[in-house]
Amino acid sequence: MDSYKTLLVRNLAYSFKDGGTLFSNISLEIKAGETVVVFGGNGSGKSTLLRCIAGLLPFAEGEVTIGEKSGDTLRSDIGLVMQNPEHQMIAPTVEEEIALGLEFRGMERNEMLQRVEQVLNKYSLQELRERAPDTLSGGQMQRVALAAIAALEPEFLLFDEPDSLLDAPSRRDFLNAVSLLGQELGMLWACADANRLPRADRHYRLAKGEAREVTVEQILQAD
Repeated sequence: MDSYKTLLVRNLAYSFKDGGTLFSNISLEIKAGETVVVFGGNGSGKSTLLRCIAGLLPFAEGEVTIGEKSGDTLRSDIGLVMQNPEHQMIAPTVEEEIALGLEFRGMERNEMLQRVEQVLNKYSLQELRERAPDTLSGGQMQRVALAAIAALEPEFLLFDEPDSLLDAPSRRDFLNAVSLLGQELGMLWACADANRLPRADRHYRLAKGEAREVTVEQILQAD
């Protein structure tokens, strides 16, 4: 992974079909190895922003780039972990869920099986490998979602309030899993709860359609 790669979001704007604007002129920079937080209340546009960056939603203006890459060529470089992991689960077992993205990428079978084993071991999911995702607890399911995306080895990972529905033990297990991702991965977290702010290099507050850089103290004082 190139440690000098940077995910740049420049002047991003998103508009509804009726013409209303959710946000505009959003500019962010996430370097490889950095963690950046976008903090905002419900309805502020955090989830939409992350989906635009991940290429899942079209945006009205602006651009998202990694080096010379833009548009659909970014899909393999950016992963997204959603708030509700069941929305990401489509395979019948945990093992197959982790393998699914690798199959879509066209990975050779022996290499794919080896990668799946590595991921199951790394994220302590061996005992769950034959379980159906819908039989797992919320915390277990979120770790599987994280592992399935990590198996694809993206350059940057986006987190859409992934721990907001987890109890304290499950949240601890999930954050421990996140800590295994590697120091060169760039991360962008969306967060609505000041008490659940992850450690980060920079923080932005998204409000009234605009994002501005703030300190943790400013977030805590205003919350």
